[in-house]
Amino acid sequence: MDFIEGLPKSDSYDSILVVVDRLTKIAHFLPLKHPFTAQGIAQIFLDHIVKLHELWYNSSHHSSLGCSPFKALYGYDPNVGVLPDSYGSASNSVDQMVKDRKAHIDSLKAHLAAAQNKMKIYADRARTQREFQVNDRVLLKLQPYVQTSVASHPYPKLAFKYFGPYTVVERLGGAAYRLQLPPGSLIHPVFHVSQLKPFTPDYSPVFSDVSTFVPLDTAYVSPEVILDRRLVKKGNQAITQVLIKWSNLPASSATWEDYDVLKTRFP
Repeated sequence: MDFIEGLPKSDSYDSILVVVDRLTKIAHFLPLKHPFTAQGIAQIFLDHIVKLHELWYNSSHHSSLGCSPFKALYGYDPNVGVLPDSYGSASNSVDQMVKDRKAHIDSLKAHLAAAQNKMKIYADRARTQREFQVNDRVLLKLQPYVQTSVASHPYPKLAFKYFGPYTVVERLGGAAYRLQLPPGSLIHPVFHVSQLKPFTPDYSPVFSDVSTFVPLDTAYVSPEVILDRRLVKKGNQAITQVLIKWSNLPASSATWEDYDVLKTRFP
């Protein structure tokens, strides 16, 4: 699943939810309107994707029933038009079609496995084996979209990448660590090992405070007052931004947000 956003509006739709089947790679494109929520996406997924699998579930043999749920309810199996019945088909052409279909599915699985193995080889080339112990000091890598609340950084390539150093307080499984973040930090303290790197004493981090990050997907904060305004250039447009003082946060946590985006999030 993925989202395509920022499209020109058509009948109020400006985004697309893309759902791709992992085996056949067939894709479903579902139009969306901003703002959308996780609950709304789940309902769209049920209405347009899950419903497609109902027939195949109900027509499949269940060992606990000794038959399919469809047959248990109606007394006979559904005729889906492509599979022979349990007693075999009188038509050799139908049997051959089923065999060809199975061979085609097996070929798809083999090609997908080969493609996945090839991708794994390339991915493993960029991986490094890193392990940390409790009380080790590490630097934390945060993507620009995590560092902002509503709008993206005007120049994301210039945004800070590593923060810290922070102390490892717990190892969770084989690839995740819990860090001791500063009091008041509003991000989850558990991170994948790929987001961490060892801290060396002669290295000065570019930024060490994460306490101003504001997760606006919770009810914890809301805009309290506009402290300032400015115009910034994004592409060929001049965008109005406002400096927002957030409720339940100090004035030092004020952030610049796109005015139009803010109005959409907090009408």
